[in-house]
Amino acid sequence: MFRNLIFDWSGTLCDDMALTIEATNYVLEQYGRAPLDRAAFRAEFQLPYPDYYAVKIPEARLEDLENYYRKAFAASTVGVTLIPHAREFVQWCRERGIRCFILTSMDPKAFAEQAHQLGMYHYFEHIHSGIHNKEHYIATLMQQHGLVPAETAFIGDMQHDIRAAHCAGITGIGTLTGYNNPTQLAEAEPELTVPHLGALQQLLGKCQPPTAESICLNGLELSCCIGVPEEERATPQRLTADITLVPPCTFGAMGEDIERTINYDTLACRLADIAAAEPTVLIETLACKLANCCVQEFGALRAEVELHKYILPQLLSTSVRTTSMARDRK
Repeated sequence: MFRNLIFDWSGTLCDDMALTIEATNYVLEQYGRAPLDRAAFRAEFQLPYPDYYAVKIPEARLEDLENYYRKAFAASTVGVTLIPHAREFVQWCRERGIRCFILTSMDPKAFAEQAHQLGMYHYFEHIHSGIHNKEHYIATLMQQHGLVPAETAFIGDMQHDIRAAHCAGITGIGTLTGYNNPTQLAEAEPELTVPHLGALQQLLGKCQPPTAESICLNGLELSCCIGVPEEERATPQRLTADITLVPPCTFGAMGEDIERTINYDTLACRLADIAAAEPTVLIETLACKLANCCVQEFGALRAEVELHKYILPQLLSTSVRTTSMARDRK
């Protein structure tokens, strides 16, 4: 159903509301405004936040507001946690070759620290952080990554997220784990609203194919000096590899442009060179090298390599299988 998912961060994947309220109250204090409790904050806070502060503190300069906010954010000892089901959902997306992106108004440095601390940074192909107005920016994101609207959804917890999705002509999915309450979120008219990402995973699992579109190299012939005994490594031997790749964009989005897919002739030659380059003790080691090359050098989102070795006369072959996934692609 969806080949691409854009995620908001705060309230969608990460629970940092207590920290945000503390920093917001620090900002309000600098201008003599009364602090907000959780209920009041959820009732009135909206994005884009410059618009919110323009109403709340019209005399304040945006630069000063942001400096106060960053100071409070950095000094706070309030912890942040992942929202339940968040990690499981993005891992599920990865296993299906679904491209995942972040679009958040959070300060880039603060986001990177949180995402790395929570072990989530590597799940996303690209991070778009520090974006004040998602409605204005999302078309740039779509164009930059070649995303097809019919294959893309934006998942968020606030009205601004859903409206940004509609500006890009993509599906807006609301989750009730964050800053807007159900009534507020409904006003933006999301195409789908879920209580949490676990529920969304169940829904998508009924219609999402188990694997994304793929490119297969079947029976690739390799020559390698390989084996545990030194005498076995003395002479090159024949191996074969079956390789399944998830390309960096969908077939429909390639538009006959070879630069947007994986040149399997060039890849086959490169993998053969890796196998022949130096003696290898374990077939497992070579399989990992081949899979990592597909991702790191050729841009595959996911690469599965099954490597066959023909050394034991009583067996047709011995094989190992491994998978490599794209990580920290920016």
